[in-house]
Amino acid sequence: MGVQIRPMRPDDLDQVMRLLARWNIAPISPCAEIPNPERSEIIVGNTVVAEEDGRIVGVRSFIQHTATEAEGASLAVDAAYHGKGIGKALIVAGYRMMLERGIRRVRVETDRPEVIAWLRGNFGHRVVGMTPKRHPFGRSDIDHWTVLEIELTERLLMADI
Repeated sequence: MGVQIRPMRPDDLDQVMRLLARWNIAPISPCAEIPNPERSEIIVGNTVVAEEDGRIVGVRSFIQHTATEAEGASLAVDAAYHGKGIGKALIVAGYRMMLERGIRRVRVETDRPEVIAWLRGNFGHRVVGMTPKRHPFGRSDIDHWTVLEIELTERLLMADI
């Protein structure tokens, strides 16, 4: 049957959290040591997943800040599935969901140079700055996020996936 991209369901949460944990980007609850975590939740209604034979192999979520602005929150693909177009399909599905809600500007933070290059090359994201990490999250050897932005258009999503 192959990999299917679909909206996340509540019963996907455990698998999604395990996948995000592999990349050290699983949301965590605020606590005394980390009162303001980088991510504290996954919003099921703002998330798409890649599933193959009942197994979640990719996830992409976002946080809607205003009627027209959002932040890409979590993007992860199981390493065994890299290079198969799953990340691109998840990005496009997430951006389609955002466009349907009227979101037109998306901000993304990443600490992975290969993801920065991939977002710029495949979608036209532009680097707009850097921000320090609040605690160890993502890559442990990088202490900041590179901030990228993109304006969503219907034309952008006509890309062949």
